[in-house]
Amino acid sequence: MSSHYFIGIRLPEETAASLALQRDSWRLRSHKQLPPAEDLHITLVYIGADPNDELPDVLQALEAVDMAAFEVTVSGAGTFGNPATPRVIYADVQENPHLRELQRQVEAALEPFSLRPDKRPFVPHITLAKKWKGNDPLTEPLTIGIERFTVSEFSLFQVHLDKRPRYEAVRTYELSENASK
Repeated sequence: MSSHYFIGIRLPEETAASLALQRDSWRLRSHKQLPPAEDLHITLVYIGADPNDELPDVLQALEAVDMAAFEVTVSGAGTFGNPATPRVIYADVQENPHLRELQRQVEAALEPFSLRPDKRPFVPHITLAKKWKGNDPLTEPLTIGIERFTVSEFSLFQVHLDKRPRYEAVRTYELSENASK
């Protein structure tokens, strides 16, 4: 299988550890995958494979992203799929115009390439559990305390299915203190 890639925001260690601890307190036995704290992130754009070897040019194009650092807030938990038997449980990232703009700029940087990024609408979230096992439906409420952190960088990640951590930053891009645009 060829390597897959995505562009995202790795969580600060303390935020990731707190979210993983809160998730672990739920004692989930309903999902096959509970990502370790070091793999928790917000995906901006999932790229998938790079069949035409465009990655070097993509890395260069991402240099054009011009954003100032900003704060995001995580609060609450949500699900994708049937709430009783969700395929994904996530920590909810509150609506944020700066995060939306960063995602828009990253997506725009990829437009000239033949890559086939995921075209689903951007729903900012942090996956805490995925791949429903088929056990008893969830009945307990899933709660997440408020977490805030500053987004000062984003990265292009390579996915390694056989390693831990699973996501390796190929290149990281610093956000400025003040954007020039």
